[in-house]
This record gives sequence, C-alpha cells and structure tokens, in this order.
Amino acid sequence: MTIMNNTNNKREHDFWLSNFGEEYFARNNTYEYNNSIYKGYTGVDLSDIYDYFFSDLSRDLTILEIGCNIGLKLEILQKMGFRNLTGLDLNANALEVAKKHHPQLNFINSTIEDLDPKSHRYDLVFTSVVLIHQNPKSLNSVINKIIDISQKYIFGHEYYSENLMEIDYRGNKGVMWKQDFPKLFKKIEPKLELIKQKKYPYLKDDLEDIGYLFKK
Repeated sequence: MTIMNNTNNKREHDFWLSNFGEEYFARNNTYEYNNSIYKGYTGVDLSDIYDYFFSDLSRDLTILEIGCNIGLKLEILQKMGFRNLTGLDLNANALEVAKKHHPQLNFINSTIEDLDPKSHRYDLVFTSVVLIHQNPKSLNSVINKIIDISQKYIFGHEYYSENLMEIDYRGNKGVMWKQDFPKLFKKIEPKLELIKQKKYPYLKDDLEDIGYLFKK
C-alpha cells in the first residue's frame, strides 16, 4: 500500500512489502468483507460513499487509484459504470491478485514518484486510507505529485483529525498518522476548489473519517 520510495518513507515502504502487507491483502480479499468491517464501524456502506462523491461525474473519466492494493475500491467504481480505471501499488503480489479478479482494469506496479506526469495524466486521482500511511515528512511531496498528475479532480477518503496525530496500527509504530487532509491539500495548492466534503463518524469510538473531492 505504501507508495513512496524515499528515505523518509523507507520504514513504511518496507512495512507494506513485509509479511504484514501480504497478510493485509489476504485478509481484506473481498469487497463484501471489507464493506462489512467498515459498516460495522460507521454504519455506512463504502458504495454509498463513492456514490455520494462520484455519482455526478462522467463515466468517461480516466481514473487512477494510488495504493489500490487488490482493487476493491476500483471494483466499486466499475460497478458504477466507470470504464477507464487504473490502479497503482508498490506490492507486486497484491497486484497479481488484482489482475486476476479485475482483468478489465489496468494496474501499475510502481511508486507514485516514478510516474512521469508527461505520460501518466488522469482526469481524477484518488486515495483511500493510503495517505494516512505516508510519513508526514514525505506527505507534501506525495500530495504535490497527486496534484501534478491529476488533470481535473482529486478525491480522498482518509482518517480525520483536526491536528496531526500518530496512531498505533495493530501494535506497530511509525506507520500511520491522521490529520485534516483537505486542509493540507488547500495549504499546498490554494487554487484547488473543494466541491464536496463529508465526515463519517464511528459508532462506538471517538473517531471519524473524511471524504473530499477537489476540482483543479
């Protein structure tokens, strides 16, 4: 799931290429399972989130998901009628599963930094619980690259906190942080237009996610 390949993100890079990363995609191996877990936390179907943010968008858009893992979020968009879908992930084993389950979609085994904006431009670029795994020291460069390769829209669905906060992730330190990601995008590129934003509070914990859609 980690998408950067630099010094600041080396720990996160190695973490997602370790046995933990293999266990992650083996565990989250169907949309039904993934959705049941999320609905248990929030009472919200993942498909309802994508319907809210994507329903008014043209089905002809070229779309890139950064950190796609085995392509479960792309599967939602495919069912909504989007046709030009590409997933990018660092984990080659996860992408082999993605290709097997979604042969009609395109997949790239790469880091986002290795994508050349001249040859890889997409109408919409998005992340789903991926920016939370980027080292805060590297995050600005990640966001700058997302903005660079997007031709029109940027969507995100991430953990939310008013301030930057590290989170323990299944007993692991230094691999997850939450913050106000829409605010960070606007700070980096003030010209971005926030079209939609919605928070998704958890039912039993003092936690919430945030979805956001920007237009360049």
